[in-house]
Amino acid sequence: MTSKGQLTIPKPIRQRLKLQRGCKLLGKVEGARLVLSPTLGEPEELFRDRPPVTRELSVEDMTALVREAARGRS
Repeated sequence: MTSKGQLTIPKPIRQRLKLQRGCKLLGKVEGARLVLSPTLGEPEELFRDRPPVTRELSVEDMTALVREAARGRS
């Protein structure tokens, strides 16, 4: 660990996990272990190719649609 708290992940591990420069990692503590996992992507990346929203729904409209969908399941 560097004086700035930065860690170096060994190359074989980076290759196995397909980590590249700029990848973001999620860190959590499990007992006395630090567990790092690659994130799946930024929200902006997930919705980048989504078509623009062309309508707006009120809360009442959304509630009605949810009720309608729930009726279709029963």
